[in-house]
Amino acid sequence: MPAEYRTFDDLLEPLVYWDTTFAIAYIENTALFHNECRGFADRLERESILSVSSDFVHNEVAFHILKTALTAEGNRTGRHWLDVKRENPALLLATMPTVRARREELDRITLQLPIGDSVKSRAFGLMQRYPLLPTDAYHIATALESGVTTFATLDADFSQVDGIIVYTCLPQ
Repeated sequence: MPAEYRTFDDLLEPLVYWDTTFAIAYIENTALFHNECRGFADRLERESILSVSSDFVHNEVAFHILKTALTAEGNRTGRHWLDVKRENPALLLATMPTVRARREELDRITLQLPIGDSVKSRAFGLMQRYPLLPTDAYHIATALESGVTTFATLDADFSQVDGIIVYTCLPQ
């Protein structure tokens, strides 16, 4: 049985884990579904729902911000983003205030779940049972290890996992 699918307008659970796709759409004004994710986050806050995430989210959000800056410079100069990183490391440092600001923003509105040793074995178990990428499995395992079974995501792969609830604005 797949995950229970809910829209952003459906009945809320008391705890919701923000995965990276949701967090990026929330913080990035130009992201697809930004307004929908902002609206859902506002609803969670208004209705006193506890939003949680993890260092995996922070890691992936930081990478997204840094890669976006490197890619923009690469597009401007006709180079691959990894070449820009190697040849212009100062750009990473110049982008860090944005990374820090986004981390602080997420820290203000989400509680960080711990990532214990048991997360690794649970993530591998999820990958063996469902066709999940490692990052998805680690997000789900982190939440499940803390007793959180509800997710805000724009990643359709989460819907394959039994026993969880997925809030999304994606069509079913």
